[in-house]
Amino acid sequence: MTSAAATNVNTHVRREIESILAAHQAFVKNRLNGRRAQLLSRDLSAWDLSSCVLAGADLSGSTFTNANLKFANLSGATLYCCEMIQVDARCANFTSADMRGVILQGSNLSQSRLDRADFRAGRLLKAATGGKGSIVNRNGAAPGVDFSYCSLNGATFEGADLSEADFTGAVIIGTKFRGAHLDGAVFNGALLSDIDLSEINLPPEALKGCVLPPTEAAISQNGAILFQLQSHQSWIDSNGRRGAAAILDGMDLRTVGRGIGRFKLTALSARKAIAAGIDFSCTELQGANFEGADLRGASFEGADLRGVRMQGALLHHARFLGADMRPLVLKTGEALPCDLSKTGFTPQQRAEAVFA
Repeated sequence: MTSAAATNVNTHVRREIESILAAHQAFVKNRLNGRRAQLLSRDLSAWDLSSCVLAGADLSGSTFTNANLKFANLSGATLYCCEMIQVDARCANFTSADMRGVILQGSNLSQSRLDRADFRAGRLLKAATGGKGSIVNRNGAAPGVDFSYCSLNGATFEGADLSEADFTGAVIIGTKFRGAHLDGAVFNGALLSDIDLSEINLPPEALKGCVLPPTEAAISQNGAILFQLQSHQSWIDSNGRRGAAAILDGMDLRTVGRGIGRFKLTALSARKAIAAGIDFSCTELQGANFEGADLRGASFEGADLRGVRMQGALLHHARFLGADMRPLVLKTGEALPCDLSKTGFTPQQRAEAVFA
């Protein structure tokens, strides 16, 4: 094939793929001319797919080596047995993606959301010229991958190669690591909640600085925390005539779990508490004090957060969709604004909440 002919073929392929991607954008917007993307065993190496919406697309067996996937939405996508070597996927969304058998060697997924993503082994028949195919049969491979500050809520890494992977500051809740290879993996400052530490099988020093699952001592405080919450509810309902304001400073609130959301928590004090992954959605939290608290992966969707204090709190992957974060107007007429200083509250989180 001449150089000119090869160029024409490459141009045709690129235009075809661009057309498929455009049709998928229409598909996710429920337009009549939309069509779900199926790009099976395609070479998308070095493609710029940053901010591209590929939610639900079938990309099985494709190659994304050196591709740009920053801020891309691949939630629910099928990435079965894909090659994603040296991919820049910072801040991408892989929620519920099928990533079985995927190769992620040297890729950067820092601050991405990989909740419920499946990284188990995969087996794929790849088509080849002459009618013969080859079997791709491999475990998920992510050696040296940067998972720092990722959300890995409910992800499945069973049997995956995660050697030398960087999980610094990651939000790891309910994640499965059974049979995973984690030699040299780094977990500095990671949140580890609702997981079996024996599956990680690393020496204690490798988890130094991590927030580990609640200790037996923390679990033994569960009854005392619930008593305080009930007393706080009475204090709120009686306008301060009964009960007492709850002071849960420094306590591990994960032991209460979903139960905390059924209480009114106005003016709650939970400074430096561990409340990571807790569901506070639709809860009354006006004027609550979460200064210095660990709120990574927590949900405040639809919550009343007027006048809340979160100075210095950890808010990585916390959700604020529809949260009321307007100033709290006191009886004196003074307006108490939310304090989000030194939190790293992101523009995406701000866009989800209500400030005016």
